[in-house]
Amino acid sequence: MAKQVTVLGLAGSVLRGVRLDEAGEALVRGAEEAWPLVEAPAEGDADGAGEAEPAEADATAEVVVEDRPLVRAFRSAATAFGTREFVLSVPLSRLLVKAVRLPAEARDDLLGAAQLELDGISPFPDEALTPGVEVVAETDTEIFAVFAALPAAPSEDISEALASAKVHVTRTDATALGWLRGLWPQICEKAGVVRRLVLLFLDGEWDLALLENDAPVYLRGLGVAGTPEELGREVMLSLLQHEGDGLGEVVVCSQDEVEAAVLARLSAFAPVRPVRVEDDFAGVEGNARRTQEGMALDVTPEAWREARAESRFRRKMMACLGVALGVWALLAGCLFGVDVVYGMMADHQKKLQGEKKHRAALTFVTDMTNRVALIERYADQSRGALEVLRVVSAALPSSEETALRSFSYRRGESVRLDGFAGERDDILSFTERLEAASFDEGSEDAEPLFPKVKETGGGGKQKRGYRFAYDCRFEDDEEGAPRKGRGK
Repeated sequence: MAKQVTVLGLAGSVLRGVRLDEAGEALVRGAEEAWPLVEAPAEGDADGAGEAEPAEADATAEVVVEDRPLVRAFRSAATAFGTREFVLSVPLSRLLVKAVRLPAEARDDLLGAAQLELDGISPFPDEALTPGVEVVAETDTEIFAVFAALPAAPSEDISEALASAKVHVTRTDATALGWLRGLWPQICEKAGVVRRLVLLFLDGEWDLALLENDAPVYLRGLGVAGTPEELGREVMLSLLQHEGDGLGEVVVCSQDEVEAAVLARLSAFAPVRPVRVEDDFAGVEGNARRTQEGMALDVTPEAWREARAESRFRRKMMACLGVALGVWALLAGCLFGVDVVYGMMADHQKKLQGEKKHRAALTFVTDMTNRVALIERYADQSRGALEVLRVVSAALPSSEETALRSFSYRRGESVRLDGFAGERDDILSFTERLEAASFDEGSEDAEPLFPKVKETGGGGKQKRGYRFAYDCRFEDDEEGAPRKGRGK
């Protein structure tokens, strides 16, 4: 366990910081601080006085950038906590977030799945995202995970402020997840609720989390809602994105009392239970606890990681250079050794710069190759559902009493058939035709479309005839190799 965890939480118009210190076998809150991010109006601004001329504004542009509230807040945090490396949490409104349900076999490549899912919803198609993954629930057969990434455009002001304040990020989390962690006992106070909608109205912005069996299955930053009707519309659209059984309750967490009109509008979805937030630092501490517990979301952009690595290298280089200079002051004969060490460090820096230069090109080529392969895979319909249905229909017995009731096609895996036949001999004939069916009928080299045809039910006499059911697979389970008839 880490002896100390320091987290800065960016939310609305304030930056909050919390440091957890080791106390025995646990971590307790050792320090907390908050810095407003709203610039106080200068005297005379209301009357338009004191406005600088354009030329003066250009001359002082660099000073204004260095003196922005977020830059000052980061600098103050570095002084208050005695470090320049922090865990940072950002609002949901700045993130690309998607909660997904995956088969248990996908655990070995969750980052790959996250990259594919987030690229599909990203409004920045030319940007290489750095995804983060957090598994929120798991069963023997399924994994419920949250995929997220922090694009460069929404975080540009944060990147500039970090660079100006010379502050670096070790991990990046979502502020809303910290609030859920910090307020969890109050949120889940009512037991037996299977589906719960949580709305966080904190620091003037709304965040939404849909919980099913206490696991977040949908997350969204709503930002600033103008009217109760607008908020209700956004909540309704969010619920439509993730359909399910009815809501058990709506939990509204806020620092101040929520307007009665807002609560009345939200009560249309489910009974509303307000939760008053007494501790403004509970969310930041929640992010710190998540860091301590491990396996939490990390959406730190690659540029921030590289900046931190370069900063650490520079500090090490300066420390080594200081030692070398001290030795040189004592022993003039060590000057040559100092030159050698400096040359090694310079070569290492050049190597880092070269890797950075080629990494972008490699990332672009890899991403483009994956996109082209994906498009080609789904563009080929020569062995798609319609072609398979044509072959299956041709294999049906000519008896008028024989008919398909359902046709379920899973690309690259199997086809499930269900229907009725007039006689048992028709079922036997249909089975033989399915086993011999192929796309290239009449060809000597034709391979079976279904290497494995398995009867999964039926056979009994019913009102419409003899029922049959088949599970026809494109791949032989014993061989485990794709066959010619497999869908792409």
